[in-house]
Amino acid sequence: MNRGLTASAAALSFELTIPGVAAAGGGDDRVVLRPGDCITCSAEPVPGWCSVAAVGRDDADRLVAITAGHCRQDGSSQVWKVGEQHRGPLGAETDVASIGSVDPIGFPTDEAPDYAVLLLDETKVRGSNTSLPNDRGERVVLESIGSLQPGGSAVGVHCAAGRTNGVSCTSGDVRVDSNLMSSALLMKPGDSGGPLARADTGEWIGLSGGYRPTGRGLAAYQRADRIVEEIDAQGGVGAGFTLVDTP
Repeated sequence: MNRGLTASAAALSFELTIPGVAAAGGGDDRVVLRPGDCITCSAEPVPGWCSVAAVGRDDADRLVAITAGHCRQDGSSQVWKVGEQHRGPLGAETDVASIGSVDPIGFPTDEAPDYAVLLLDETKVRGSNTSLPNDRGERVVLESIGSLQPGGSAVGVHCAAGRTNGVSCTSGDVRVDSNLMSSALLMKPGDSGGPLARADTGEWIGLSGGYRPTGRGLAAYQRADRIVEEIDAQGGVGAGFTLVDTP
């Protein structure tokens, strides 16, 4: 079974000790936040804002999520999951972010990283490493954080997840620069912030950033390894980020 495309059917047994959440056997009714889920800064049932790349814990054991920096509002806005706004905000933006860089036309460039860290309220939300499936049953599953060297890199089948495009996969090389990488995958508005992962290893390798007409593959993704390096360098919320390992 290709673990980058399908989720394990193994049953999980665990005991919850988080305040306000029922223990094992009593159910867990918290909102589930997954790679590719749509988030918004409005309590109203609006179409959406951007997508989530990954959910994990930092070195202070806080539950956090990573999305695109160019989606960030003011650094303190509350965040809701689209389609479940009636359940209240799941957390808020933090000051750990970088909005990236663009050329005069607005296409992403490689000068600055693009990411934002969200601090989640663990009494209201739990994280998942597995996206919702597409109509072929393909999923993005984040098992680890990958590291790529600049230049052409053969990553085989790689898949993205986002609010608008859902899960989409392609095969072949990606072009890796200092901050960005490029793929032949399609991307649509609203997919920004969603993850890119290797299907064979489950490595999270990128975050959806936009398009750039470079001839290296139109879809531009912020490198996941650079995101983690930048967050660690700031030493605040999100530093020491590790992925959650539950579906």
